[in-house]
Amino acid sequence: MRKYLMICNAYPTLENLYSNSFLHRRVKAYQQEGLHVDIVVITTKVLKDKYYDGVQIKYMDEYQIASFLKANDYSTVLFHFINKKMFHGIEQLSEEKRPYIVVWLHGFEAEAWHRRYYNFLENINQLDNMLERKDTVFEPQREFLRDIMTREDLNITFIYVSRRFKELYVDPYVGVVPEKYYIIHNIIDNELFKYQKKSSDDRFKICSIRPFTAKNYANDLTVEVIKKLSRKKYFKKLEFNIYGDGKLFNVLTNPLKTFENVHLHKGFVKQDDIPEIHRGHGIYLGPSRHDSQGVSLGEAMSSGLVPVTNAIGGIPEFITHKETGMLAPRDDVEAMVEHLEYLYKHPRKFKKISEQASKSIKQQAGIDTVISKEVEVITNGRSKLEKGLS
Repeated sequence: MRKYLMICNAYPTLENLYSNSFLHRRVKAYQQEGLHVDIVVITTKVLKDKYYDGVQIKYMDEYQIASFLKANDYSTVLFHFINKKMFHGIEQLSEEKRPYIVVWLHGFEAEAWHRRYYNFLENINQLDNMLERKDTVFEPQREFLRDIMTREDLNITFIYVSRRFKELYVDPYVGVVPEKYYIIHNIIDNELFKYQKKSSDDRFKICSIRPFTAKNYANDLTVEVIKKLSRKKYFKKLEFNIYGDGKLFNVLTNPLKTFENVHLHKGFVKQDDIPEIHRGHGIYLGPSRHDSQGVSLGEAMSSGLVPVTNAIGGIPEFITHKETGMLAPRDDVEAMVEHLEYLYKHPRKFKKISEQASKSIKQQAGIDTVISKEVEVITNGRSKLEKGLS
């Protein structure tokens, strides 16, 4: 019987339900496919095992992981948000004892820190800290990825969450392309985010559900879009609901408090509550400056909302302009206003885009689509997947 182990930087628990919750959805789906996956979270603290929704979670440092791997004969080890310490246990095994390895590359762990430079411009201390970490953290991580991508003594496969993420961010950062890789998107849970047919009037109802923790979420663009729309004759027909929390929430949303049709909801939104918000709206206003995929956009699409966002990072891989959503150039507020006005003036097109968006994202990144591909890779099957398949 083949044994599978997942090593990650965090996993949901009863105390922290939303810590890498997407990993738990994967594990439960793997179980339904007959794969039992053990979970280890790397940590520097001494923690007892925890249990969440039928899954046991072990906490270990890199040395405990090494001992654990030596004592247990795992055929396959899965890594999420990999770093050198997480990989230490693999290095301690003899070459003939090393398992088959699958590495998911999601974002920050596989791209240059300066891709998000705008997050550090307002605070010189933050910028100094990032520059100080360049040689101690970021450069060693880049060299580590380059090493494991080129070694011939490892049976290792890499999974990128989008092709554009690989080609725009990871390839230039690492400088090499691994021999074995696949493009498999993060899951858009079409069972949770079920499609609801939209009426013409739903295009008047616009929502945004975003963290307000950093500038890459581009909530400042949302504010500017609403301010420009306020000069339009039809503005009062529109309704906006802004959900989110973080250090930037109050300062960014303060100018919106003068508008009676803009409602601010400060606070973290539980994932199970998002579908209800989706049901009450027709448009998802989700600008971005940096995204490897744009999962919140995909979830909105699955529910039938028309996304209005920016053609940056991995987003254009999932949204086709005027077919499954509306795309504006980076930081282009005027274009986003024009796209919202287009949807306002074309109710039939709005309804068509809504329906196409849901169908498209389900086909591209729905549970069945993603899990079938991942299980094929995890079990080391080569018959159905070809190198670089998306």
